[in-house]
Amino acid sequence: MHVWILSTALRSAPGGMRRHMELHAEGLGRLGARATVFLDEDLVRFPPALGARLPGARTLASLLERNRAERPDVVNVHTIAAPAWIAARAAGLVSSRIVVMSYAADEPDIVLREPRDVLRWARAALPARAAFPRADGIWCVNQQDVEFYVGTYGVPRARVRRFPHAVADSFFEPTNAPARNPKRVLFVGTWIHRKGIDVLASALALAVRQVPDLDVVLAGVQRDERSVLESLSPELAARTRVIEVADDARLAELYRTSSLFLVPSRREGLPITLLEAMASGCPALAAANSGMLDAVEPGVNGWLEVSFDPVKWAERIVEIVRDPGALARASDGARRLAGAYRIDRVTPDVLRWYGELLR
Repeated sequence: MHVWILSTALRSAPGGMRRHMELHAEGLGRLGARATVFLDEDLVRFPPALGARLPGARTLASLLERNRAERPDVVNVHTIAAPAWIAARAAGLVSSRIVVMSYAADEPDIVLREPRDVLRWARAALPARAAFPRADGIWCVNQQDVEFYVGTYGVPRARVRRFPHAVADSFFEPTNAPARNPKRVLFVGTWIHRKGIDVLASALALAVRQVPDLDVVLAGVQRDERSVLESLSPELAARTRVIEVADDARLAELYRTSSLFLVPSRREGLPITLLEAMASGCPALAAANSGMLDAVEPGVNGWLEVSFDPVKWAERIVEIVRDPGALARASDGARRLAGAYRIDRVTPDVLRWYGELLR
């Protein structure tokens, strides 16, 4: 089987989307399938504004001739570019089965506050509503999105599957892992509002007053250290280390030396960083939405918080870091349950599904 894995994400930029694509290709290769990954750098140049508005047209313009020559069995394509490929298949321009890869359903993120939000909604929602029911398959990484595609877009449930991200083998904790800092809390992600950074900054400012030796690490923020520290209270900034970009080796070291992973995101697909932290034995306190609901079993491998009240987040952080027994039990649970996210556990299920689509 030959599978194309396609997105407009940058190969040169860190991020869960690119890592998911590369790990999926690696897993398929282990099983004897052929996988080709296409990222932004592989596509023809469009004017920036036009490329952002017509990502599907850009990918088709770049790859249609090659698709006809290679005839891959499956094209796994990110949601924003997928409608163009679904239309091309319906028109007979491509013979590949089209699988929509949903890292998180795009439409629910759009809040209609002003006229330009309506245009943004229309660009995301109208092509999706017209095209996705005609896709050969929809791959979701969390159950909330499964229900959204079935209930809102009318995609037949039989065409929608939930598979988690796979986690690289290197994140599974070795026997000679370094000692954890019992007071280290870790956040990994872009420093943006959707990731809950306002909640995080306020909650940690309160927590550090009660736990003065709290050790805070903010990694992979993709912002310069000074601007991030300036957004924190002086007391919190003094206890915080900011790492703008972290490669896999650096992330593995941080997961293995931290005791609590923080995921205050307002919406996600399924953070691959959460799964990597679990594989490294670092349990999470996570917002109770999206893929966090699927991955975190409260008290077993982590904890969930239903509100975005910084006071409640601070109380939970303080309570957890002051309970080394609970942290140790959740660390064991995280390592144990993370086995479900190994490449060799996830990929065979996906490959069987691809085979079903071909039949």
